Formats: sequence, structure tokens, C-alpha cells
Amino acid sequence: MAETFKNIRFDVSRGLATIVIDQPRFANALDLVTLQEMHAALQEAGLRDEVGAVLITGEGDYFSSGFNLKGIPLEKGSTRAIQEHFQVLAMWWHQVINYVTRIKKPVLAAVNGPAAGGGLGLVLVSDLAVCVESARFLCAWHSIGIGNDTATSYSLARIVGFRRAMELMLTNRTLSAAEALEWGIVNRVYTKGEFKDRVARVAQELAAAPTHLQAMAKERFHMGWRQSIEECTEFEIQNVLASVGHPHFRPILEKFVRKETRSDTLQVNL
Repeated sequence: MAETFKNIRFDVSRGLATIVIDQPRFANALDLVTLQEMHAALQEAGLRDEVGAVLITGEGDYFSSGFNLKGIPLEKGSTRAIQEHFQVLAMWWHQVINYVTRIKKPVLAAVNGPAAGGGLGLVLVSDLAVCVESARFLCAWHSIGIGNDTATSYSLARIVGFRRAMELMLTNRTLSAAEALEWGIVNRVYTKGEFKDRVARVAQELAAAPTHLQAMAKERFHMGWRQSIEECTEFEIQNVLASVGHPHFRPILEKFVRKETRSDTLQVNL
């Protein structure tokens, strides 16, 4: 399937699905074709039982600069034509963002460079994010005259808090990798020399972990904060019952009871 893609690279190896945004000449900005290809790759990863985790990264020195502005039909001189362009593009952006959030597998964003606008939105909806020390994070929407998108009104304040979300959006400040770590936008910052190896190790460990349990946690975290305590605990017990009925449960428990399972067996080392 990978050879059918023009603007991304898609590969599945050892249980890990890797999606690389491969448009370095456009700072990995996402146009309509790229978004459609990303959506197709995410769907493929979601459908394949052997895939335990998804890794999203960019080619070259950028993670993603968000919307590809070069495709806006300014020469037509019609406001309606521009609105229609954004309407179609936004629909596919939302499909990608929604799928990253709902796919029943952990998604790791490996931020290899600046993440601006929609690129930042993609990082925020990923389940884990790590970055290289040269990465930068920028909202960017207001600087080009458009409202924020890519679910940042859902994700940004949840991750950094309301005041910091407003500061980041309204002042259009750029966050360094160290600041992004402090604000909770990324989980870890790596040096350029160690970035690829650390990303590969973390992604592989995520892929090897029990995917069904990761999917339960992911769904609960996205839903639980909007539910009453009664609803939340009811869904949690349903997950507990489903997990103990899964073939993964009994051998793990038996090993644990016999003290054959070390306490760090299922840890992912960021």
C-alpha cells in the first residue's frame, strides 16, 4: 500500500505503523492529497490486527507547518471560492484529527522540528509526544488571519490549562522545546543525536504493550472528564470485566502470582 502514496510514507514493521509526512519542500504543510493519504494510512493501521501503535513524524527539518496556504485560490477573487476551499480542507483535517483521537491504538508524535498551526494540533491530539531539542511550537492561525482549528479548542486548554492556552493563542508566541516540555505539550525532549534511536525504542515498546488495555485507557481519558463520577466508574468496570475476559489476562496474572513478572515488564521507557 505504501507505494500508492505520493505525499506521505507509510510502513508497518514489528507491530508499529509509521506515518511520515513527506513534503519537506513545503515545510511538511498538509494539502488535500496529503490529508487524504494520512487518513487512509491511519485507517489501514486501525484495521490491521498486527499493529500495536502508530508513529507520526515529519521528513527533514519540520514536523508540520499545518495548512498548505499555497493552495488557496486567491487568484479567483471570490470569497466564496476561498471559503469552499477551506471547508473541504477542514473536513479532511477533522477526519485525520478525529481518527488520531479515536483509533484504538496509542499514537506517538515524534516532533522532529517546528510544529505550527495544524501541525501543533496534530501533536496535541496524539497520545504521547516527544521532540528534538530544536523543535518549536506555534499556534500561527491569527498571524494569517484565520480562526484556530484542528480541535485546539478541545485539546490545548486540556493540556496546558486555560490561561496558558489563551496566552499561546492570543499572543502567538513561539514555545521552545524546553517550554513545551514544561507546559505538558510534549513528554520528553531529546538531543538531535539521540532523537531517532529514542523515538524508535519508545514506539516499539508502545507497539509491544497490550493494545486492548491501551485502547481502554485512551477512550476513558477522552470521555471520562466529561462524565459524572457514576458514569465514569460504570464504564471503567465494564472495561475491567472485558479485560479479565481477554486471553491476555490469565497468563499475565498467573506469572505475577508466581512472582515471575517483574514490576517493570510492561513499562514504556520514555
